[in-house]
Amino acid sequence: MLVVARLRPAVGGPARLAGLVTAVVLLVGACSATGALSTADTSTNVTAAVPPASADAGPSMTGGGASASSSPRASTAKIQVSVADGATGVSVLDPVTVRVTGGELGQVAMTNPDGVTVDGGLGADQQSWSTNEPLGYGRTYWLTATGTDPAGLSTTTEVSFTTVQPNGTIFPSFEPPPDRGQVGVGQPLSVIFDQPPPDKAAAERTLSVTATPATEGGWYWVDARTVHWRPKQYWQAGTQVTLSANVYGKDLGGGLYGETDRTMTLTIGPSKIASIDDATKQMTVTIDGQVVRQIPVSMGRSDSVTVDGKEISFVTPSGIYVAQEKYPVKQMSSASYGLPTDYSLGYDSQIPLAVRLSNSGIFAHSAPWSVADQGVRNVSHGCINLPPDAAQWFYDTFGYGDIVTVTGTSTQLAPDDGYGDWNIPWDKWLQGSALN
Repeated sequence: MLVVARLRPAVGGPARLAGLVTAVVLLVGACSATGALSTADTSTNVTAAVPPASADAGPSMTGGGASASSSPRASTAKIQVSVADGATGVSVLDPVTVRVTGGELGQVAMTNPDGVTVDGGLGADQQSWSTNEPLGYGRTYWLTATGTDPAGLSTTTEVSFTTVQPNGTIFPSFEPPPDRGQVGVGQPLSVIFDQPPPDKAAAERTLSVTATPATEGGWYWVDARTVHWRPKQYWQAGTQVTLSANVYGKDLGGGLYGETDRTMTLTIGPSKIASIDDATKQMTVTIDGQVVRQIPVSMGRSDSVTVDGKEISFVTPSGIYVAQEKYPVKQMSSASYGLPTDYSLGYDSQIPLAVRLSNSGIFAHSAPWSVADQGVRNVSHGCINLPPDAAQWFYDTFGYGDIVTVTGTSTQLAPDDGYGDWNIPWDKWLQGSALN
């Protein structure tokens, strides 16, 4: 039996109210004794409706505190992560950042698939965090961040994401190699990709050359894989040069990404220029603008032969050459440019003190067999013959990147024959950039 006692202010004051409550309690007890209600039901089935008490009447009968069933108060700190949970194709270069509003960041941890923690750090305001290193290609990372509001209540956010997976990678090599150290004033800088980048402009944007003192220069694509940088004029002696290929994380076209960043530094040595005039058959050598030696030479004869319908000229082309390699002894064969060794002008010989000037096989080298012709007439197959003592001096003095010029002969050095870069006019050179 449900008994409801509606309590209201009674005439006669508190004494009257107490009497009514006592009557209700007696009545409930009597009902229990008869078995009409169990004692377990009395607390939930008896409801007292009481009007709001006055301000000085004390706590209400329902209690003055929070209900035992109320939810804990949520933290007011809000965490935002720059990468969405479950994201794919995420850049390996863009820093992953975490920011909190309404509080401060506590612990932030980011790990790679091997469980290794990614380097990162909190900002000075304790409200931001950022990674400090690039990520790996095609890898899944997990990040957990905790923030705390001014009341000390914390909140935690967890995300995982996967970085971009390239279709393949492209590796950049340098020429001269990074361990060369010092080169001459004519040395171009070459970047050779191990496969052609589909987007040459994107590839070129990853490359940079810095020089002290500042030097004007530009890029020129020699072929699909190779791009050269050279100054507008010869390098200034003593220039410090840094070549960088910051390809990692960059899409070079067709989903092919750079494999790794590379950097090298070089010093430009003294200005060494050997100038050969065919009219005089003399080589004039200057170092830092001062003439230091004159050497009689014999260059390529004016003859040519035809082999299997192909004309082979022996004339040494005029143009600007750059020293590329040096050999104490170099095995040379006419078969390398199509002239069989068993022809009347064919040869296969060991040549001393050889400095390579072109890819087509032009060297400056010692030629004791043609001393009588040097300074008088051209008798070689295209190389620059030097007297043995002068050849030793030239070999010891000239090296990678030093300049040899030839003037007055009937043919011109092809721009793509070795470092023929200086034979391309500057305005045309600039047109060879993929960004032009």
